[in-house]
Amino acid sequence: MMAMPGTGRGRGGHFCIAAMMVLSACSVDGLGAASSEVFQADGARVVRSETYGIAVRTAADDAGITLGWSWTLALIPVCPDAPRPGTYRFGLATSGLRPIATVRRTGGVAIEINRRAIGVMLGFSEDGLLSRLPADASVVRSLVLTPDEPSRIEFRQFPETSLCS
Repeated sequence: MMAMPGTGRGRGGHFCIAAMMVLSACSVDGLGAASSEVFQADGARVVRSETYGIAVRTAADDAGITLGWSWTLALIPVCPDAPRPGTYRFGLATSGLRPIATVRRTGGVAIEINRRAIGVMLGFSEDGLLSRLPADASVVRSLVLTPDEPSRIEFRQFPETSLCS
C-alpha cells in the first residue's frame, strides 16, 4: 500500500505532521518543534533532544506538558528498534522504547501528570529518572552518567537479561 502525503502514513506523512508542529511551535512525544541527536555510548544508545514551545509527552511513566524549553537525555538499550546514531532535525519519537535512565532540564512551565509525579513547576528544574525493575528481579546496574558528554556514558547490567522486551 502506498502512502499518500499528509495522511500520516509513510515518510511524507511524518514530514508533513512534523512541519505543522514546527510552524505552531509544539511537539508531541519528541516530534515537531524539536531537535534530537543520537550517540553511541558504551552499552547503550543516548538520545539527546530539545523541544521549544509546547511539548507534550504521553508515555505513562513520563506524561506531561512543558511550555517553554526542555532538554532530555534518554539512555536506550541497544535493541533492534533502537534509533541509529545521527542528527534528527524535527526530533525523534522514542515511544515504544523504554529508557534505562532519563535526565530532563526544563525552563518555563512544566506540568507533570504521570505515575511518578503530579504537579506544576514554574522556572527551571533538572531531574533524573531510572527505569523500574519488576519486584521479583535481581540485577546489578552500573551507570556512569555524564549528561554534558553523552558519548562518555557507560552502562552495564548483571545478570545480562534482555532490556529489549
